[in-house]
Amino acid sequence: MEGHLHSTVATSISIIYGCLLFVGCCIAFPKPPVDIPPVNPSDAPKLPAGVSRTVLIAGGGLASLSAALELSERGFNVTICEKDLVLGGRLHTKNIERLNQTWPVEHAFHAWFYNYHQFKDIRKRLGIDGNFREWKAVDYVFRNYLPEEIYSEGPFPLNLLGIIFRSPNLKMTNAIESSLSLPDLLYYNYDTIFEKYANISLDDWAKEKHVDEAFYSIIMRPALSVTLNERHTISAAEMLTYMQMYFLSEPQADGREVTTKNYQDAVIGPWKKVLQENGVRIETNSTVKSLYFNSSNGKVISTETKEMFDHVILATNLVGLQRIINTTQKNYSPDSKIGVSLQCLQSKVGKLPLAPRYKIFRAWFDKQPHNRPDILETPDYTPVNLIAQYHLLEEHFAMWANKTNGSVLEFHLYTWKEKDTPDDKVWEIIQPTVKMIYPEIFSENFTMLAYHVNSFEDNFPSFKINTEQFRPNVTFPNRCGIPNLSFAGDWLHTSYPSSLMERSVSTGRQAANHILLMEHVRQVPLLVTNSHGPGLL
Repeated sequence: MEGHLHSTVATSISIIYGCLLFVGCCIAFPKPPVDIPPVNPSDAPKLPAGVSRTVLIAGGGLASLSAALELSERGFNVTICEKDLVLGGRLHTKNIERLNQTWPVEHAFHAWFYNYHQFKDIRKRLGIDGNFREWKAVDYVFRNYLPEEIYSEGPFPLNLLGIIFRSPNLKMTNAIESSLSLPDLLYYNYDTIFEKYANISLDDWAKEKHVDEAFYSIIMRPALSVTLNERHTISAAEMLTYMQMYFLSEPQADGREVTTKNYQDAVIGPWKKVLQENGVRIETNSTVKSLYFNSSNGKVISTETKEMFDHVILATNLVGLQRIINTTQKNYSPDSKIGVSLQCLQSKVGKLPLAPRYKIFRAWFDKQPHNRPDILETPDYTPVNLIAQYHLLEEHFAMWANKTNGSVLEFHLYTWKEKDTPDDKVWEIIQPTVKMIYPEIFSENFTMLAYHVNSFEDNFPSFKINTEQFRPNVTFPNRCGIPNLSFAGDWLHTSYPSSLMERSVSTGRQAANHILLMEHVRQVPLLVTNSHGPGLL
C-alpha cells in the first residue's frame, strides 16, 4: 500500500513537472549552428608559389574526399590510395550484370540530413544540388502499433508537438509521462553528455528516466536500428547526440534528402572529377599497408611504393586503420621513439570494436507494390530494418520499371546473425519477416527476376557502451608524438555534435585543417550543430 501511494505521488509529480516542461518548451528556442573559424585567419590562403607539400590519404571514402578537396584547392599535392576498385567507401557504386543489362548498385541506401553542414557546403561547390530531392516524411511499421508517418513541420516546439498530435498511437500523456527524460533533451550539453551517459545503454537510460514504452518505441528506439549497432548495448550518449542533431537543434533538423541518381553519378563522380582537375592523384586498387617515419627528414614513407610524403591522413574505415598501425608497429622496436608513439595510438584505436555484420539484399520483381512509401523503416522486424523502392528513387531503375511494370526493392538486414550465409539462402531466411511487412509480394505471387547481395563484415564502427573512452580525435597522433599524421572518419570523437556521413566529411576537413595550420595556410571554417539543447527561458 505504501509503495502504491509513493508511486501515485511520484506519477502525479511527474505529470505536473512534465506539463510545466511542455509549457516551458513554448518559450524555448533551438540554438543556431556554430561557426568554427580558422585559428590562423592571418595566414596565406594557399601555399606560396614554389613551395611543394605532399599528402598521402589512405582510403577513398567521404572523409578522404573531403580532406583532399580542401588541400588540393590550397596548393597541396595530394595522393589518394583506395584499396577498392572504386571510390566512395560506404557511398561506393559498382556495376553488376542482371537481366541482360548493367545496373549501378550502391553499397546501400542513405539519406542526407539538414544538419549535414559540411556536406551541403561541398555539394554547392561541386554543383550537384540538383541531384537531390526532399524526403519529407519517414514511414514506420511496428509489430504492436499502427503505422506512423513522422515529420517535423512548423516552428519549435510546435514541430515536435505536431508529431504527437498527428500520431495514431501517441497522446500527450505519453510524452508527459516521459517528462523525466526532458532535462537531458532540452538541456542537452555535448561537453558533458559522454561523461554522464557513455557507459549506459539507451535502453537503460530510458528505464532510468521512466520513458513511456509507446513513446520510446515510436519516437526514440527506431533511430537505434540505423546505426547498425546492437540496440541493447548502444551508448545513450551517442543516441542523445543523434536526437540533438536530427530533432532538437533546429525545427527543420529532421529534414532529409535522397539522391535521384546512383551515388556514383550524383556525388562521387563529380567529386572525383573536381579532385582530378585540382591535380589529385587517385590510386584505386591500391592499399596502404604500413608506414615508415623517417627521423632524418621528417617525411613519411609508404612501405609499398617507397614514396615520401610530408603528411599522411589515415581515412580508412576502422579495421583498415587498425591493420595499418599493427603492420607499421612491426617496423619498429617497442622502445624506440616511434614504437612508443605507435603504442600510444594503439592504446585507443586498438580497443575500439566493430559493429555486427550486415547485408543489403536488392531484388528485381515482375510486379510493383501499391500504396507503399518510397522508404519504409521497420525497426521491430529484425533482421529487416528498412525497405527502399529503388524504382521510385533513382532514374535508372525508374526507367526499367516504367517499361516492365516491375519493381526493385532493397532490404537492409542489420546485425545479421547468420555467419557465412550463401547469397542464395538470404531470401529464404528473410521471407517470413518480409511476408509480415509486404504480404502482397506473396499473396499476389510476385516473381523475383534477379537479386544482388552486398555482405559486410568489419565495416562499421561500434558505438556501444564503455567504448567512448577509447575514441580518439583527429589530431590524436600529434599527442602521441607524430605531428604529420592525422585521422579522419566516422568512428572518431569530435568536439561538437556529429554523426555518420557528416562526421566523416567534417573530420576530413579537420584533418586538412591540421595540415594547413602546420604549413601556415589559412584553415577552412566549419559550421557545426550547436552543442546545447534549446533549454528553457
